[in-house]
Amino acid sequence: MRGTVTDSQGNVVPGATVNLIDPGTNTTRTQTSSEDGHFAFDLIPPGTYRVEAEAKGFKKAVVTGVVALVAKPTDANIQLAVGNVSETVTVSATSAEALVNTQDATLGNNFVSQQITQLPLEARNVAALLTLQPTATREGYVAGAHADQANVTLDGIDINEAQTNQLGGAAGGGAGSNNLIDSTASPDRNTVIRLNADAIQEFRVTTSNPNASQGRSSGAQVELIAKSGKNQIHGSLYEAHRNTIFTANDFFNNRAGVARPKLIRNTYGGTVSGPIVKDKLFFFYGYEGRRDASQKTVVETVPLASLGRGEVRYLSPSGSVTT
Repeated sequence: MRGTVTDSQGNVVPGATVNLIDPGTNTTRTQTSSEDGHFAFDLIPPGTYRVEAEAKGFKKAVVTGVVALVAKPTDANIQLAVGNVSETVTVSATSAEALVNTQDATLGNNFVSQQITQLPLEARNVAALLTLQPTATREGYVAGAHADQANVTLDGIDINEAQTNQLGGAAGGGAGSNNLIDSTASPDRNTVIRLNADAIQEFRVTTSNPNASQGRSSGAQVELIAKSGKNQIHGSLYEAHRNTIFTANDFFNNRAGVARPKLIRNTYGGTVSGPIVKDKLFFFYGYEGRRDASQKTVVETVPLASLGRGEVRYLSPSGSVTT
């Protein structure tokens, strides 16, 4: 999070004390504006913050609702009004300010917790949100880069699927699948651990022009941030049920008079978070389970009933059936 402290005339204010406060945990970080009025807070967890600034001869300024998104620099410029430092001027930041990246050349979109839990996801597969990005395909290709050139991290830790390192293809579906979303396959194979949608605070895909801090791969940079505890106790319970009521049958099954195979999937779980020591130590716990009951149509070669009577039939070189 970066910004500049100025007065009402637009002149920079050096030496101002700037505090960055997380209202959920009451965590405070402090910086002093430089000679050109700039300040910066690096490596801060994504979330909603309150920024306070004060300087001698000016009223204290408070900006609330400043949103810091994962892998996306945030502007937080502050204007001080002349007056007594004991007076306070409070303003609210608009959400639109967090959507426009004016700090670097990275391109990509962020999905916050509400979008992750409310957007329709096949089997609650968080990685499937990749397909909502411009230049991304269902096979995992992003901006022309191959699916195995993507990089997935959770809280900065590499969680790539080691065998193929792909977001799409075999990593996204079953054997022979070319889709990121495969209704008949395990949706967990994009990463080495299953991603619980209710435990993810934010999701971002940098589709092109990644910074040197990301690197490793030339393709998409997929970054996920897990939720953490706050001073208030929070919890959630959920269950997602899928059945075959609206599922179409396979063409060959219809031709052979075979009923559509069943796929009953129940995904359920919950989260709980809160303080262990107020303002100092917090916890977050999430659980997700899945139960599948499925059928699969297979094609097999079986002997004729005559074989049970000891009769063996075969085609002769002339093409006739010989017993």
